[in-house]
Amino acid sequence: MAKRKIDVPVETEITENIHNETVESIMGSRYATYAKYVRKDRAIPDARDGLKPVQRRIIFHMYKSGNTFNRPRTKCAHTVGGVMGNFHPHGDTSIYEALVRMSQDWKVEIPLIDFQGNNGSIDGDQPAAYRYTESRLSQIAEEMVRDIDKNTVDMTLTFDDTNLEPVVMPSRFPNLLVNGSEGIAVALATDIPTHNLREVINAIIYRINHVRATIDDLMEFVPGPDFPTGGYIYRSKGLNEIYHTGRGRIEVASKAEIVDDGKTKQIIISELPYKTIKKNLVFELDKLVHDKVVSGINEVLDGSDREGLRIVVDLKKDANADIIYKYLMSKTSLKTSYSANMVAIVNGRPKTMNLLDFIDCYIDHQVDVITRRSQYNLEKSKSRLEIVNGLIKAVSILDEVVATIRASKDKQDAKKNIQNKFGFSDEQSEAIVMLQLYKLSNTDINILINEKNSLEQTIDELNGILNDRKKLDRLLVSDLKAISNKYGTDRKTQIIERTENINIDKRDLISKEEVMLAVSRDGYIKYSSFKSYRSSGENPLPGMKDGDVCVYSGKAMTTDYLLCFTNLGNFLYIPVHEIQENKWKDEGKHINYLVNLNPNEKIVKCFVTETFKNDLFFVIASKNGQIKRVRLSDFSVVRYSKPICCIKLLTGDELCDVVLSKGNDNIVLFVSGGYSSMYNEKDIPITSLRSGGVKAISRLNNSTIVNIFAYNSNETKGKVALITDKGCVRIYDVSNTLLSSRPGKLTQIFKVFKSEPHNLMYVVKLNTSIPANNIRVLNNSREIIDIKIEDYHVTPLDKYAKATLILTKTASLLIGFIEGKDYISNDIKSNYVEDEKDSAEIEESNDFEKEEETQDNNEEKGYTQISIFDDLDE
Repeated sequence: MAKRKIDVPVETEITENIHNETVESIMGSRYATYAKYVRKDRAIPDARDGLKPVQRRIIFHMYKSGNTFNRPRTKCAHTVGGVMGNFHPHGDTSIYEALVRMSQDWKVEIPLIDFQGNNGSIDGDQPAAYRYTESRLSQIAEEMVRDIDKNTVDMTLTFDDTNLEPVVMPSRFPNLLVNGSEGIAVALATDIPTHNLREVINAIIYRINHVRATIDDLMEFVPGPDFPTGGYIYRSKGLNEIYHTGRGRIEVASKAEIVDDGKTKQIIISELPYKTIKKNLVFELDKLVHDKVVSGINEVLDGSDREGLRIVVDLKKDANADIIYKYLMSKTSLKTSYSANMVAIVNGRPKTMNLLDFIDCYIDHQVDVITRRSQYNLEKSKSRLEIVNGLIKAVSILDEVVATIRASKDKQDAKKNIQNKFGFSDEQSEAIVMLQLYKLSNTDINILINEKNSLEQTIDELNGILNDRKKLDRLLVSDLKAISNKYGTDRKTQIIERTENINIDKRDLISKEEVMLAVSRDGYIKYSSFKSYRSSGENPLPGMKDGDVCVYSGKAMTTDYLLCFTNLGNFLYIPVHEIQENKWKDEGKHINYLVNLNPNEKIVKCFVTETFKNDLFFVIASKNGQIKRVRLSDFSVVRYSKPICCIKLLTGDELCDVVLSKGNDNIVLFVSGGYSSMYNEKDIPITSLRSGGVKAISRLNNSTIVNIFAYNSNETKGKVALITDKGCVRIYDVSNTLLSSRPGKLTQIFKVFKSEPHNLMYVVKLNTSIPANNIRVLNNSREIIDIKIEDYHVTPLDKYAKATLILTKTASLLIGFIEGKDYISNDIKSNYVEDEKDSAEIEESNDFEKEEETQDNNEEKGYTQISIFDDLDE
């Protein structure tokens, strides 16, 4: 059949209307409109709820469809389709990506989506297709939509004008600061870091209670971002800039543990910097091994599983794990920078916000939400109270009301009649005519009366909230505290002080070799090659500054560690390879280039160790009578740019000596007054580094401890050289000292004339490893005197002390020293057996003070200095 022709009236014909404009002018205006749309409706979050439009629509759709935390998960395909069809007229890919990101616990602090299935990984893997995965709102997401049905936020029509959607969520917790946000718009980007929920809520509460609070005040509660991947943040100027200006750059580092059990040596990485892709990091580490840049690494293993992240850097046995870790930190993604640019939408416009802006914006939003919720509840309560009052009134005149209703034609006539006759309102009359007769029992009447009282109380409370800002603030604080208690977690990312610049003197680039090491009392340190040592003569002494003395001189491996103990109760931890090489006859370089030493701090004792065994100990003594025992393993530290406390000293006290013990040695102490004491080290409790000591000797009688030594409890006691301040040198057999329990009893080791007092100044443990000419003393004129021990023999105890060194009348000896060779090797065997005393080691104590207080006030019987003139005086 041929189509019928239709005549179109002339006035309805379409006429072309062509605008002649240049592309440049069109692009300018159109692109500006597009840029505004992208900024406001796509890429930048709202400052009030921290959500972008697509995120807000996903959460609202899941809430409306009942896809909440207390119900089974639904397919993500269903969610994506519902959001796209009802609220978000864009591609399904962007919706699914937004849904997945809100579930990734390595990107957000507290996920808003509870996901089941593959939602990607920290390796950068893509999530599974939405037809395979399921999701629902997490429990905390309920706080985002709580009270949304109570007119708490404005609603607007959706893109097709068929539904309503919220302009902003009630957001009963500060989602923007807690979960952060990132997005790229036209000529604008935002990157807001995640924070700890408890800290942010505490800052908000402080701001509510202190209207004049500053950003610095708030930073006491929010010291920095808290990234979901943990790690460390270095405290820096950039951290302050982030919260003061909204923009700043900080350094974020991984968290790693160095494990050395004697069989294997590993660097175990358990936390990564924020946004670091684990797969790329492992590739970087593997490349360093493949290119032989770091020869101390055997292999890199990724042992991450559901229990958590675990990257194992397996090292060679002779590798220096600390230096390798430092090098990896400087050359790989183990340490990265994070740049914050905190831009959010405020009043419809993008704004760079500081910490105070964020908190004030959130408080204003919550005040508005609570006000609107209270107004809604107030109107609802008033409406219900009106009905309840009408029902109560109707019950009081029930017969008349029933008669009036029975005389009416229909429902509308009944309502009109009881309104005219009894003065009921339209709402009251509607409730009366709809009232079921069984509710007229006494029980239900009482229920109505109770409900009336409750409604009146609720109305008073709501009026109080609406009319009194302080009550509203208290309610807001109460709500925030409840959320903090329910959902708050401990901080994951620790904020630490910035470390010194990492030296690129990589440990693995230094060959393992034997060197000669020297340390002086004033803190000059060096190591020399054996070539330099041998060229200086036979058994040459190291070069020293005038007036300085050598504390340590001996062999060491470049892979060893030097432990220096100072008079102020600290120790210095120094890897030998970090020490600068010098000629043996040079004085070396001051230790301050490695560790910042106090000007008044002097080095008392040094040890070189290749191991940090748990069953070996350092026994540490102070001049005024403190003594403590610390495990050697406690001296293995990671950060050593400053002196580390090893004994808590009292005012005026100093560390005097340190000795290595094997767990069951006898400790011999020598006192300046001419006495010694001996007891087993088991009498000394094992304590932590920073604790104080216990009482070493029962009565010092104004004397001080000079030196301590450790002897194997099964071996025959050796001999020591005693040197007094007046130049007396004699040999003493330690077997003459009585073994007792701590605090030890004193044994007199020499007698003195009252007219010629001597104070013990220095004690040397004699053995075949100490050459006869290696004992040297320093007098008060800063002159060094050599002592040949071969010229002295064991002296009877009843022989009085007399000077054997030639000194002037005003001269006295200050300190003595030998070229120490205290080397702790793996070959040293422990004789330690743990008992009940050691089962609970002391963390922080100062038992020395306690023992002083509880000691019996009666004087103990002790030795006193005597003179042949004493009897004549009598």
